[in-house]
Amino acid sequence: MHFYPFLDVSRLRDTSGLNVQRLGQSPIPCGSTVEITIDAGLSDLALQTRHIVNRANTVGHAVRALYLSDGHAKNQPLMQLLANTYRIPIVLPASSGAAVVLSAAMLGRFAHEAHEAGGLNREKQDCALWHIMAEMTPSGTLVPPKAEEKEKRLLEAKYKIFLESIDI
Repeated sequence: MHFYPFLDVSRLRDTSGLNVQRLGQSPIPCGSTVEITIDAGLSDLALQTRHIVNRANTVGHAVRALYLSDGHAKNQPLMQLLANTYRIPIVLPASSGAAVVLSAAMLGRFAHEAHEAGGLNREKQDCALWHIMAEMTPSGTLVPPKAEEKEKRLLEAKYKIFLESIDI
């Protein structure tokens, strides 16, 4: 199964309590269909993000890891799928729900320190912000890619099909 363009998985509703009539068959519970659709949507999201990472690397960036937060970061199978698909590690925050609050605190500290210093030029701003982020960010969890050979071949085949589908 392959979807393009992006399927917004967060908008799927839980239909596990409903029954669906398939032609020539008795009604079946729809939960498995939703799970398959979600899995296909997440796989497609992973392939699209891998494409973005690859393109960024092609034009001179060096993306060596992706840092994810929010609710999906709690989904270990999804994080492993992403690491395996991207072929780079995923770094998860110590607290997925506190990422926004922690970022706000960092920016508040930066603003305070910049004000106390009477302002900062662009180079000093970058250095100061990086120092604050490094100091205030607790260690996260590393999810390295660890797909077995069979899964690697499958993900590569899906990625090849994905690339072909967007070139049409």
